[in-house]
Amino acid sequence: MFRTNCKWSLGYWTMLNALAATLSISMVGHTNEPSLTSEKRIIGATATLTESGSGMTFPARIDTGAATCSLHVEKLEIPDRSAKRTHNVGKTARFMLRDAEGNTKWVEATIAAAVRVKSSSLGSGEFDHRYKVRLTLEWKGFRKEVLVTLNDRTNMEYPLLIGRNFLEGDFLVDVAQNEEKPNK
Repeated sequence: MFRTNCKWSLGYWTMLNALAATLSISMVGHTNEPSLTSEKRIIGATATLTESGSGMTFPARIDTGAATCSLHVEKLEIPDRSAKRTHNVGKTARFMLRDAEGNTKWVEATIAAAVRVKSSSLGSGEFDHRYKVRLTLEWKGFRKEVLVTLNDRTNMEYPLLIGRNFLEGDFLVDVAQNEEKPNK
């Protein structure tokens, strides 16, 4: 009788192990979280994006080290501008954009924040003061509204810097992919 129970137990455990193995094989790759590659777009180290309000297109550098996007503006006007930058938050800023072909357009947006930014182009310990506005940026049909710092990027190779606030949750960066460099 013992021998029969052992055979049955051995057969039972073998069957359970086989069932467990089958279940675990069918569950491989199945999680409640979305797949990283199927849900996210792959963007290269550089790309061309459109600022939706103006319809203007800009060559951009993708920078995962930057928290926020930054856009070159030619001119910035704030009616009833206060000398204290934080008092300009909530006011409408009017700024001129210039695309790669030299076309210009004025864009208006509400100032969302006045920030102090440590820039790699400045000396150590030096800060730049900038305004942030909400703009909608578009890349290959994907649109996202993000905070963008308005900046003088005249000496930068790319007029638009794409930071983590645009990339987060929607993109993977493949640094091997590059679009053409802008003509300066």
